[in-house]
Amino acid sequence: MTIEIFLVLLVIGGALFFFVTERLPVDITAFLILIVLMILGQFLPESFPSVSEGLSGLSSSATVTVLAMFILSAGIQRTGIISKLGRAVFSFVGNSEFRQILAILFIVAPISGFINNTAAVAILLPMVLDLSRRSGTPATKLLIPLSFFGMLGGTLTLIGTSTNILAASILKESGSLGDDIGLFEFTSLGLVVLFTGVVYFLTIGYFLLPNRKEKNGDAEVEDRGVFLAEIVIEKGHPAIGKTLLESKFEEKHDIRVLKLIREKKSYIKTLAEKTIEEGDILVIRAGEQLILELIQKEKVKLLPNFDEDARRLPAGTGKIVKVMLRGATVFHDRSLDEIGFWKKYNASVVGLQSLEVTSQRLGSVKLRVGETLLVQASLTSLEKLKYSKDFLLLETVEQEYAPEKMWITLGIVVAVVACSVVLGIPIVITALGGVVAMFLFDCLSKEEIYNAINWEIIFLLAGVIPLGVAMQKSGAAEFLAKGIIPIAEGNPSIVLILLLYVITTLLTEIISNNAAVVLIVPIAISVATEVHFNPLPLVLTVMFAASTSFLTPVGYQTNTMVYGSANYRFSDFFRVGAPLNILLAIVTSFFIWLWWL
Repeated sequence: MTIEIFLVLLVIGGALFFFVTERLPVDITAFLILIVLMILGQFLPESFPSVSEGLSGLSSSATVTVLAMFILSAGIQRTGIISKLGRAVFSFVGNSEFRQILAILFIVAPISGFINNTAAVAILLPMVLDLSRRSGTPATKLLIPLSFFGMLGGTLTLIGTSTNILAASILKESGSLGDDIGLFEFTSLGLVVLFTGVVYFLTIGYFLLPNRKEKNGDAEVEDRGVFLAEIVIEKGHPAIGKTLLESKFEEKHDIRVLKLIREKKSYIKTLAEKTIEEGDILVIRAGEQLILELIQKEKVKLLPNFDEDARRLPAGTGKIVKVMLRGATVFHDRSLDEIGFWKKYNASVVGLQSLEVTSQRLGSVKLRVGETLLVQASLTSLEKLKYSKDFLLLETVEQEYAPEKMWITLGIVVAVVACSVVLGIPIVITALGGVVAMFLFDCLSKEEIYNAINWEIIFLLAGVIPLGVAMQKSGAAEFLAKGIIPIAEGNPSIVLILLLYVITTLLTEIISNNAAVVLIVPIAISVATEVHFNPLPLVLTVMFAASTSFLTPVGYQTNTMVYGSANYRFSDFFRVGAPLNILLAIVTSFFIWLWWL
């Protein structure tokens, strides 16, 4: 092992540490990788990226294409066509769980082949939850299929996921393949993978899906529209001087009081015995509509952000909406007090969807991605929340859509695909043309275009792409490949494909799928060179393995979204996802071996 290879492996080790521990945000970690590589390039230019090579991630066709696809996806989302299609299909499925799963498949999978699958799942998530409530089907039976079919749909085309685009770009830049990977080059394999997923969920997978309703202690909670809130008793309230029972406080307001807080002390077990005083803070559980009504009540005040100092501020105004937390780097294991929610988003939290009180004050409760909040915001702030990557608005207003632009937007996306396939124009050029057309035809405003981009993913790509360059220049990819080659020698080639698939799948559960592709694709190309294989089948193996992360709720963003939207346990994803991962490893490896080797 040379010193150059050792340094590259050291950088990879550091990157893995920060990706796994999340000590730093993902995009900051990517920039740190970029800086370290360019510094090393100043002293070891033969083995590490120069400044221009280091910055190539920002100008890479993969990065630009992914950026453009985010915008095109937002254009489709803006028309409301996915929401309209979902409502139309779900209205016919009835109470049959099999038909509901099939309806989810036929909506989310094809859409995910052409727009960002996270956006597709985000749009359909509120409708699937509503379908669950209306039909009585537990949400745990429907949301894992929604996420998994979204991922499987992303394998249908080159633009289905950023992972596909990135892998194809790395292969092209390596010079190992004469032609670019076509838009529908591996659609046949994607259809096989999707069909395998369908068969799995209609047989074995169906029985592995948890059949679990929401619970609070021993009582089932049928409606997820129940929130925790804090109210303060103000001067003149008729309950002052009486106990909760004497004042019939809960019956009058149709709420449940869980805790009384007075002068920094909490009372739970002795709650019923306490006489209510002016200034008491009550932690309550109530339906969202009742919380809305409490805002209008006199002599009782809802505490925005569960902040006691808020009682001295004017009552909040604006619309109240339900939002789901999406930004892991912002919300994971942090409380509202730590985040400084009001200062950061110019909006107030008035309700927290939780089944139990885990700290003295709700402002100190540790949040997790996937939880739902009731947020009060002005129309201006609400517009910002709508386009923030930290949230998913669970309530959409029909007039927010632009259905009159539906056919124009669809025409633009079809033209982007057709020009690439029929005329052979690189997808990066047609996608950028589509972005310009979206603006010229007023499908998206300039602000909406910029807000549509997931900058965390863009910066991640910009930072990790040079890592692939360093692996190739330093010989680290070849060094690691030589550890795999002995397995390929003397064994059928399908064994090599299966091994790459398993390595990539496991790595994707630890770090992001894009980072896994950057690390494994150069190794796959080096292995192909050493054993005199066409590199395409090995790169396809890595591509498909990285796009199907089923083992944990944190392996893929759509998994994280649905994890917090139903009464799932962490182990549910492994129980449902592990057999599917094993099945797809075998099926994918077999058909890649059959069709490409």
